[in-house]
Parts: sequence; structure tokens; C-alpha cells
Amino acid sequence: MEAGRDIGILFPKYAFWDVDPDKLDLSRDRNFIISRIFERGKFDDVLSFIVIYGKDEAGAILQNNKYLSRKGLFLAHALLGLPLQDFKAYASLKHN
Repeated sequence: MEAGRDIGILFPKYAFWDVDPDKLDLSRDRNFIISRIFERGKFDDVLSFIVIYGKDEAGAILQNNKYLSRKGLFLAHALLGLPLQDFKAYASLKHN
């Protein structure tokens, strides 16, 4: 995560329509970025951000996101190889 790099080009407008991508910081905003890309990004976007953050970092963030959607949950499960039961969002999904 190189400092000073123009990172605005990394963030697709359809996934980050409501924020100024130039104000996002890959390190500081990683929880928001990873969660949003799994929720709203295209498959290629998700793969790109897994490369940027790594499977372990992405998995840890998504496992602790209790508001992850059904789509985001199953995508994370499939791509990161993590058991559904390890996601906080899975518990709330079972009750809906």
C-alpha cells in the first residue's frame, strides 16, 4: 500500500458512488473498503482487492462484519475458503 499513490482509480464508481475515492485511505479505511467491495463490487474488483489486502486480512474483516449481506457472505465464504459459521453475519442470516 504505497503512500502518495493516486488510489482513486482503484475504486469503481458503481461500488463507491457515495464517497470521494480520493479521500479513502487503503489502510485507515480498510474495513469500509473491503466490506463495500464484497457487497457492491464486480467479481474482478473483489479479486483485485483480495490481492491488495490478502486473504487473511479480508477474511478477518469480513468475519467481524455482522451486517454483511447474503451475497457478500457467500462470496467471502467461497473465495476465502472460510466456514460460514465463522462469520458474525451468518448468525443473523439464520434468524431472518
